[in-house]
Amino acid sequence: MLVYIARLHQAPPLRRPYMSDRTLADPIALFILGHAGTGKSWLTHRFVTHQHAAGRPWCVLDKDVVSEVWTGPLLSAHGQDPNDRDSPFFKSVARDLGYESTLRVGRDQIEHGTSVVFPGPWSRELASGRLFSATALGLPGYTRMRHVWLDLPLDIRKDRIIKRGDPRDQWKLAHWGEYAAALKRPEAVADGRIKVLDASLPPEEQLAFLDDLTRA
Repeated sequence: MLVYIARLHQAPPLRRPYMSDRTLADPIALFILGHAGTGKSWLTHRFVTHQHAAGRPWCVLDKDVVSEVWTGPLLSAHGQDPNDRDSPFFKSVARDLGYESTLRVGRDQIEHGTSVVFPGPWSRELASGRLFSATALGLPGYTRMRHVWLDLPLDIRKDRIIKRGDPRDQWKLAHWGEYAAALKRPEAVADGRIKVLDASLPPEEQLAFLDDLTRA
């Protein structure tokens, strides 16, 4: 009896989703990349709303949202500013936890057939090359990987950062010269492996760009 009950509680293996008996619809992991103020979150939500209207299963996993409930308390517990997102302490202790938590939640969504948009810088994962490998990120091997880099002039980005009034941007604005001097285009963007999207384009054109990218 105990063996029987245990088997009842064993989850069946997840299958890859099918649109029909003949057409395999592997979920997509879409990484919307770019520096602060380029409109990553805004475009992500517009894109997912657009996909839902077309009946396509997509969700948003923003690492800031996934990790925000614990990042501030973690920093406070170590005597740090809970709004800090730029110090060496944050980058060495909290940064990777937020990204890895986001990927772990994303894996579950993809295994259940839902495509995921991951907005964020993803700078370390991009520099190491992990961002191009589903398995290196802990995602199912059949995940279709897509990437786009949002581009916008620096003065417009600064203006957007000021207007959004996020306490997590305090360090950037207080040390703008230092922050701006450190901004670089990732090698994968410079060499063309990742397509660039002009974030000043009308919303309809940006959505059309992402439609083409995800259908390729």
